[in-house]
Amino acid sequence: MTSRASPDDADRSGRTTTARVRSGRADSRTEPTGSRTKPGEGNVGEEAEMTLRTRLSDLGVVLVALAVLLSFLGAAATGPAAATLAGGDATAAGGDGIAPAIATDDETEPGGAARQEIRGSFSRPMYTGTAGDPVEIRHVVGASGNDSAYLLIGGNRLTDSGGTVGFVDVVKASGGSTTINTRLLGTNESDVDSCSASDVNCDLEFRNEAGDVIAEDLANLSGATGATGADGLARPLNPQRYRLAVTNGTFVVRDSGAVDPVKVAAESDLVLRKPAFNDSVEVFTTADSEVTTDGEGGTEPLGALRESGLDRTAVTKGDRVVLGFESTGIWGALSYFAQQRSAGSIEDKSQIDHRALADLLDAEEGVSLRVRQTNSNGNERTAELDLANADPDDVTLYLAEGETLERGDSDRAPSRFYLAIDTSDGGPFTADPEPGDEFSVEFALEGTEGERYAFRDGQGPPAAFEPESAADDRLSEQYPYHGSADGRVSAEASFSVRERYLRYDHATADGDLLVEADNETITGSTSILPVTELSATIVRDDDGEPSRTESELTIEDGNFSVDSGLTNVTPGTEASYRLYQGQSLQDSRRIIVVDDAGDPARLRLSNETTTNLTVTRGESLSNLSATVRNVGQLQTRERLSLDVDDGAVVEERHLTVEPGASKAETFGEIDAELEPGEYPYELAIDGHSVNGTLTVEADPSVTRVDEPGAGEEGSAATDGGNGGEGESDGDDEAGGDGSDGGGANEGPSKGGDDEVPGDAPATFLPFGIGTRETFGGTVLVGATYLLGHWV
Repeated sequence: MTSRASPDDADRSGRTTTARVRSGRADSRTEPTGSRTKPGEGNVGEEAEMTLRTRLSDLGVVLVALAVLLSFLGAAATGPAAATLAGGDATAAGGDGIAPAIATDDETEPGGAARQEIRGSFSRPMYTGTAGDPVEIRHVVGASGNDSAYLLIGGNRLTDSGGTVGFVDVVKASGGSTTINTRLLGTNESDVDSCSASDVNCDLEFRNEAGDVIAEDLANLSGATGATGADGLARPLNPQRYRLAVTNGTFVVRDSGAVDPVKVAAESDLVLRKPAFNDSVEVFTTADSEVTTDGEGGTEPLGALRESGLDRTAVTKGDRVVLGFESTGIWGALSYFAQQRSAGSIEDKSQIDHRALADLLDAEEGVSLRVRQTNSNGNERTAELDLANADPDDVTLYLAEGETLERGDSDRAPSRFYLAIDTSDGGPFTADPEPGDEFSVEFALEGTEGERYAFRDGQGPPAAFEPESAADDRLSEQYPYHGSADGRVSAEASFSVRERYLRYDHATADGDLLVEADNETITGSTSILPVTELSATIVRDDDGEPSRTESELTIEDGNFSVDSGLTNVTPGTEASYRLYQGQSLQDSRRIIVVDDAGDPARLRLSNETTTNLTVTRGESLSNLSATVRNVGQLQTRERLSLDVDDGAVVEERHLTVEPGASKAETFGEIDAELEPGEYPYELAIDGHSVNGTLTVEADPSVTRVDEPGAGEEGSAATDGGNGGEGESDGDDEAGGDGSDGGGANEGPSKGGDDEVPGDAPATFLPFGIGTRETFGGTVLVGATYLLGHWV
């Protein structure tokens, strides 16, 4: 493309150039230094000069027309971005336009060599990306002869304030694209051929609006004017609009500080957005790499981890927990540290050295990640992820495209990363995780309101990862793209470690497995992931030929099943069970075939159990019998209970009964110390019960005597009772009026404190005088009171 030239452009061969702008086109006069007109040659010289001027004017018209034509063609190729060419930055919305660049003639190299034209175009009128991430600028850039094509980045006026963008860089460009790490651009670690670097040779020239050369490199440009943004970044390249232009290296520095290329082959814009952050963490578990790769090792794709895993936060000991985080604005820094680890660019990688992330976390970049045990007690060492010292076999770092955050059309980095962390002993934690341990996960972008990330002061491009906070204890880490009003943001999650197990649905207290005769499947729950290869061998030895069944153990949704091969087998049949992982024996048990796996050892009370019993008060319950039969296929021990009248008499004992056997249990040690009457009772064992009735009769040989003062007059009572009723009324009196002798007793009774023994019948004399036993037989101890004398 042919660019417009300025007649004020100084010729580097030493000629003086004067610029005139007439009717919108440049008129140039060139006079060799020190030339003079000889006497007598004035007319000839003037005529020759006029002829030369005429020819040059005609040639100028042709060149201008050709330039206009090529300009239109270039504008059509590059879109709106190329339309402004050398006229400076586009007019800001609501602002004043910027004066066009100074037009110059085609320049010559030192020694008289002509500077050739540059050519270029952009694939987009505007490129969008994220500040802090790599951005790809696709273009066509070329130059002929000894000339170089340069890519101007920035230097434009801000569209919202009238000031400058505060950054300018000139990069050597060629080929079909330039990938810019926006985190490194403008620092001493820039990954493009920036003319600010001492090892990059550039031919640049900066002039002021008067046409005077004020600098020939970027370093001196900062000394010439402080408004260009070339004097070093205060912080990493922030979200702004930055002008892009393909130019030959000659620029005009406006009084405002905006930098305009003198010759432009194409123009576009780079718009950097503010980074975004997802405050959620993805958590899932996956099997050990030995399982997912069949022991062959090698690289595992992220998809394989998902296929062999489950979306759950409980990770089985020895498996891996996978943590996923999504953020933008961190990938330029991560790319830098990956390259330092010789891991190459992250743009085309799905898996990189995890130590690159550890380096990023150790840098003063305001990015933090912590995985730490939360339920350790005071005597235990807290387990914490030690990423920097972790073995690559224990931690894998995956890169992937995010799903929630908006990206620019020119972003060339992932926006999500995953850590696959092994929980085996000797892994990446400071202490081995154990079943029952709980862990918290926190990924954060650090920041303090009122503070901002800033580079250290220094000469030239700033050090990329040496912020002020690294040298000032009063400043905390700050994420480079937080504004002064932004604070810390974080994403949190948790996971736990649990034991590696198979739990069978039907097993005895001794560990024997139960299989139903009409359903030979062995089932249970497990913490083992489905990809684990487990198989079972079942062998049955009986009177016939032994049978052998080998079955794969199937795992799905935390449950497992295996076919035992014991179809239509008689209940009570036994077999052996062995579980293998590969060729390694994991478990060995006995199998018992039963009718009901849920209730294989059933004890029942048979019809021989007593349901009605009559006893005399105080008699034992020896005739109360509970006959218990084991109707299951397992020997079992259960509790037999007797409850009479809802707790009046309670007895419990345990019985062990063999399969198919019966056992009778009696209660001879229990006496029926109940008042005569009928009492309901219940015998129960293993959820089965029998109800009966206990009848207690009075003992006819027993008379009960109440305590003195009991009742109305303290009379004696008998169990035998009057008139054959079986029991005397508690209110009946021996003498009719409460006295020992009966009749009309008027004096105190002698020997009134003596009682009739409770186990012998009382004897009464006809006239109401009682007797007491003595060594000599029966002695009269009472007397009759007649006429004032005792007889």
